[in-house]
Amino acid sequence: MLQSIHDKAKGWIAYVIVGVIIVPFALTGIYDYLQGGDKRVAAVVNGEEIPVQAVQNALVQLKQQFGGQLPEGMDDALKSNALESVINQTLVQQTIRDGGYRASNQEVADAIAAIPVFQKDGKFDKATYENFLKMQWRDPAEFEMQVRTDLSQQQLRNAVLATAFLPKSEAEQYQVLRNQQRELEVFTLKLADFQTQVQVTDEQIAQYYEQNKASYMTDERAQLAYVELKRADLAAQVSVDEAALKTWFETHADAYAEPEQRMVSHILVGVDDPAKDADAKKRIDALYAEIQAGTRTFEAIARADSDDKIAAEKDGQMGAIVAGDWGAEFEKAVFALNAGETSKPVKTEAGYEIIRVTEIKPAQPKTFEESRAAVEADYRKEQAEQAFLDKGEVLGRVVYEQDGDLAPAAKETGLTVQQTDWITPVQGQGIAANDKVRAAAFSEDVLKSGKNSEVLELEDGNAVVIRVVNHEPAAQKPLDTVREEIRTALLAQEARKLTAQKGAELLKQLTTAQSWAALTASGLGAETAVEKPGLIGRTDAKLSPEIVQQAFAMTHPAEGKATWGSVALGNGDYAIVALKSVKAGDAALGADAEAIYSQSTGGRELEAFLKGLRDAADVETHPENL
Repeated sequence: MLQSIHDKAKGWIAYVIVGVIIVPFALTGIYDYLQGGDKRVAAVVNGEEIPVQAVQNALVQLKQQFGGQLPEGMDDALKSNALESVINQTLVQQTIRDGGYRASNQEVADAIAAIPVFQKDGKFDKATYENFLKMQWRDPAEFEMQVRTDLSQQQLRNAVLATAFLPKSEAEQYQVLRNQQRELEVFTLKLADFQTQVQVTDEQIAQYYEQNKASYMTDERAQLAYVELKRADLAAQVSVDEAALKTWFETHADAYAEPEQRMVSHILVGVDDPAKDADAKKRIDALYAEIQAGTRTFEAIARADSDDKIAAEKDGQMGAIVAGDWGAEFEKAVFALNAGETSKPVKTEAGYEIIRVTEIKPAQPKTFEESRAAVEADYRKEQAEQAFLDKGEVLGRVVYEQDGDLAPAAKETGLTVQQTDWITPVQGQGIAANDKVRAAAFSEDVLKSGKNSEVLELEDGNAVVIRVVNHEPAAQKPLDTVREEIRTALLAQEARKLTAQKGAELLKQLTTAQSWAALTASGLGAETAVEKPGLIGRTDAKLSPEIVQQAFAMTHPAEGKATWGSVALGNGDYAIVALKSVKAGDAALGADAEAIYSQSTGGRELEAFLKGLRDAADVETHPENL
């Protein structure tokens, strides 16, 4: 575990990391134990396999934006989004490894210390940090490695964003367009005024019904019986006594000791291209020769010549190094040095480095009393995991052997058979809010063959077995039950057509007449019904977004004339727009405008960078496995 976490927070980093805290990094448990893990892959990126589980984890994070349940019809879209997100992250991570990007221990410590949930009285509290992770069933080393990965990714992204540049002249042109105003006049034909002019016959309704029968079906639905195994319940049931805890502590004492730390500084010459390896070696040797000759100090060279620019700002200081946090070659070099020693140039995962160990802090053992809270949490977790495994094995065996009933499995595991409300293939509550549960419920074996499902692992780490107890197949709704629904839809459809038709005819007349006087002649309205909002901007809320968008897409009017256009509105109305004049916007660039253009340009640069990685990569996707 990182021991150099200190009490000062570093602001914005907390917002970068906060998502890591909310969502579990990996969802493992009974399914992995019983099935040996899901071996299917969702994609292969440059030869690196992305497991289905990684995409499912990303999907969980996306689903949280919708309260844990996907909006109807968005399942496939979000799965595709999650897959693309994980592919992009993999490409970025590969680039990080190849380019030698890495966050130092001190940066990771600062980032974690800045997270409010780990603080007491505005300062980082180690006990709060450790207890939080234990409650979330998370390993500190894994969590800290994830933070390091996220910070390293952010370094790469920031490096790309920093290259974004927009000349002032172009920014001013954007500002002129952004601040441009247009003088409009608008007349709107109302859908409601034309609804009484359309009629729908019974024959039209019947024809529409026959052509769209699939749209008028009842939902297939089912009710499920289920047995749920919860890891948290098992942890709460673990019996704890002092003797057991002390025995555990004696067996695992090393895990609770403060590990040895080495304060390290380095000079890095990165190797981002194997073809440049010889040049990098020549450069690091020259820098080392200067140190040996005394012509320049280690610190001066680290500041001016090291490719680790973050450490360079601190004379090459990387902070505390703990075994297991870094690459094998780098750690081998670090732990071969005594305090005060400087290495010769060594080849590491990042390139060529000169490494100096400035201080060694020996490992510090802890007493049982100092570690008791952590020991009890670990003991409960281990016992719960074992109980979860044992009960899971029994559950999986019994539901398979007696696949027509859940009662035997519930009896042998001490669990209770419960029942859901009606669910459909795309919607459900409780355990049925989970995609896996609904997919299993409507599968061939469970639904049609009447068997118990296999053990299903839910996103929260629990496990469940289901069976269908009631089922209603999808059925055709009779015409009489949907007649009025169809009539309403057809009336609206025909009224929209008539409104748009009349609007198009009126537009021709107005374009020719160049005056709203043509309204009276058309019989569709009076000039008094014309809205005259005057000058509007691109983000003006005086008019509907559709009208504003149409107005700013129209050509500039000629002297003494108006440019005429039209747009069908989302509610079925039809708007005629007269563009009277265009007023150029102010070109002055304020701080906010510069920031907006800089962010926009940076965003496009980053998007292009990711697209470049994707275009150059060998990517093979398997969406059928999701």
